[in-house]
Amino acid sequence: MKAVYWRRGAALWAGLALLLGGCSGSDQDGYRTVRPDTGPVEYRVEDTGTVTYGDNYTIVPTVSGTVEECAFQEGDTVTAGQVLYTIDSDALEDQIVQAQLSVDSAQVALEQTKASLEQARTSLAQAQAACADLTVVSHTSGWVTAVNVHVGDFISSGTPVAQVVDNVNLKLTVPFALEDAAALTPGAAAVISFPGKADTLTGTVTRVYDTPVALSGSRTGVNVEFSFRNPGTLTSSTTAMASVNGVMCMEAGTVSYATEQAVYAGQSGQVLTLSIQEGGSVAAGQSVCTLKNDSLTNAVDNARLQVDNAGLQVDAAQVQVDAAQASLDQLTDQRADYTITAPVDGVILSRTSKQGDLASAGSPMAVLAQPEDLCVHASIDEQYIDRVGTGQRVSITFTTDTGEERTYTGSVRRVEDTGVTSGGVTDYTVEIALDDTDGLRDGMNVSVSILTEGKDNCLRVPVRAVDGDTVQVLRDGKAETVTVETGLWGSEYVEILSGVTEEDEVILP
Repeated sequence: MKAVYWRRGAALWAGLALLLGGCSGSDQDGYRTVRPDTGPVEYRVEDTGTVTYGDNYTIVPTVSGTVEECAFQEGDTVTAGQVLYTIDSDALEDQIVQAQLSVDSAQVALEQTKASLEQARTSLAQAQAACADLTVVSHTSGWVTAVNVHVGDFISSGTPVAQVVDNVNLKLTVPFALEDAAALTPGAAAVISFPGKADTLTGTVTRVYDTPVALSGSRTGVNVEFSFRNPGTLTSSTTAMASVNGVMCMEAGTVSYATEQAVYAGQSGQVLTLSIQEGGSVAAGQSVCTLKNDSLTNAVDNARLQVDNAGLQVDAAQVQVDAAQASLDQLTDQRADYTITAPVDGVILSRTSKQGDLASAGSPMAVLAQPEDLCVHASIDEQYIDRVGTGQRVSITFTTDTGEERTYTGSVRRVEDTGVTSGGVTDYTVEIALDDTDGLRDGMNVSVSILTEGKDNCLRVPVRAVDGDTVQVLRDGKAETVTVETGLWGSEYVEILSGVTEEDEVILP
């Protein structure tokens, strides 16, 4: 049964006048009076409520299967993470095995396509290297002494295209006496002279031979090699001699070019261009001629296509591996769904599934609540719900079987937006957070008093003494109607802003 909701005005109290004979005040000439006093004015909405858990946790599986283990009973206290149910996962494990096989197979296929790609790349590199050989280059700088081919000629691999000599750097090998050669070291400065000529050149010892050589006249000497630069007039048939630190060689020798090299074709083909001529010069790395070989150039194009195709196959195989791995990961993650744990510390309120039962995905198996999260739910009439808001202080009273009243405090935590209509009246649920839950249990019935509005240190008179904006004041033994300005209307008192003072005798109806 609902408690009384306080309403503004004195009309509500008219029928209670005979019951208030014991209220404080004076009785003059048959009037019940009271003097305005200073105190709090409060408006309270009062009703009955029920102690309940603020948040219940329903244990709902996401998978179906037979319950292999149920490790709790109703009323048990459990901790967060504690295993509550274990559901048979054999079917899942079979799927995981098959998924792992798919991953392994896809990985093998990927490695095979990668190997094919590497082979294709190797073939392309070889084909490109062969094509690069269609440009014949000189590996030394010097003078072209012979050109052996012409534009339009068909030549085979290994054909000598030209002969190049280094006519700038010359060398001379001449014998020295054994004891003189022993004193020579590579790098030593030398003087190169030419029989019958006064001019000399500066040279350098590059090598002292280890083995003695026999000379004419039963003489023995050691060959020493010298290097020097051609002033531009010497040829490989020039006769020269060398001396080091005034020590002359035993015999003259013939000057030779430091380098004499034949330029060979690396591939077969038709000569397209020829960029050198006999008697001209060439630099190291310079193109000598270019060849045409369609089979080699076509091989490059075909090898490049094979690389592209192999690359696409690798990409496709990688997609297969990623898809198979993602499927395996999803199945592996589902293992956790077959072990159901407590989401928080709490008490089991109910259990609907036990060992051996068939659990269905989405069907509740148990309900868990946190004892310290007890609260009060009160249904407030639609006439007063607008007065109630979150944060308002609440007084809660529970009466024991011995008549003892236990008082608790709390505050409004939540007001439901949707009400429940019954008998033409709509009630809205108000949730009240408790400051202390000691001695309270789920399901207990309590009385609640919600302080919706209040003000301290007000000049006030009882609600029943005010009729609209007037009160009856006893003056000179007669009742006089006085207009007052009211402030806050409370459940028991009305704030008076002006019109009467603490000296007035206000008549109670």
